[in-house]
Amino acid sequence: HTTKTGMEQRIFPLPPLAEQKRIVMRIDELMVRIEEMEKTEKDITALYETFPSDMKAALLQAAIQGKLTEQLPEDGNAEELYKQIQEEKQRLIKEGKIKKDKNESYIFRRDNSHYEKLGDSVRCIDDQIPFEIPANWKWVRLPEIASTMLGKTLNRSTDKGEIKPYLCSINVYWEGINLETVKKARFSQQEQKQYRLQKNDILICEGGDVGRTIIWDKDQEMYYQNALHRVRFFGTFVIPEYFRAIMECYKKMGLIDAYSTGITIKHFVQSALNALPLPLPPIAEQKRIVEKINQLLRLCNGLIL
Repeated sequence: HTTKTGMEQRIFPLPPLAEQKRIVMRIDELMVRIEEMEKTEKDITALYETFPSDMKAALLQAAIQGKLTEQLPEDGNAEELYKQIQEEKQRLIKEGKIKKDKNESYIFRRDNSHYEKLGDSVRCIDDQIPFEIPANWKWVRLPEIASTMLGKTLNRSTDKGEIKPYLCSINVYWEGINLETVKKARFSQQEQKQYRLQKNDILICEGGDVGRTIIWDKDQEMYYQNALHRVRFFGTFVIPEYFRAIMECYKKMGLIDAYSTGITIKHFVQSALNALPLPLPPIAEQKRIVEKINQLLRLCNGLIL
């Protein structure tokens, strides 16, 4: 500690009064610049931390609006693709592989507005359309192009059948499927038929981080429980990676949370999933969109690294 006597005996440089004033002014100027540099450093750090997520959100939104790819006449249009999907759907119904939807509806465009036809009723749904899409695309809802089903409700006291592996929300992440911890339960013969996953099935989280989506791209035997939705497209007319891009984009846009129920604990129930309007481009453009997204994300990751 410095004593009073020590302070009194210290030697200090004493410039002329005018120079003292110049020194103080210079210190004040430098302090302002230091504060500005600190703020700039914080801004750069914040940008560095948020850039990957913000850039990915912008890319995904541009992609599913048709702004990253060219619309080519040789691709045809989504109306033609939609007819093929409906033909495949009717074939599956006829073969008893899926059930006919009693509340079938479809979206159509007229006079620059969007309508939904359900039975004999028609209503304008412009307020549900999140953005504009190219003229050769089409808005659809999931039941028009795929079957959806929640997984098995587990009950150890009543479950019967063979012990089988199953997936739940802890296995599903945006980055991909995590098989480090795979739980097991009993599945009856009927449940095995009902809940067995097929390659290219889509799994979507119903609770927790609602809407989290992955593609089941494996051939191994696996089932799923009711924390997950399973989406299975009619035929091969929708690229799974394209649909996953829609879901991740909708999550970043806040659409999935807006469609979910609950305040503190969100649930993305089946009716909400089926109500989402989805942009459907021709299949050739779906492929180009997926390729473009992958290309640009690799470029962004390279810039960050």
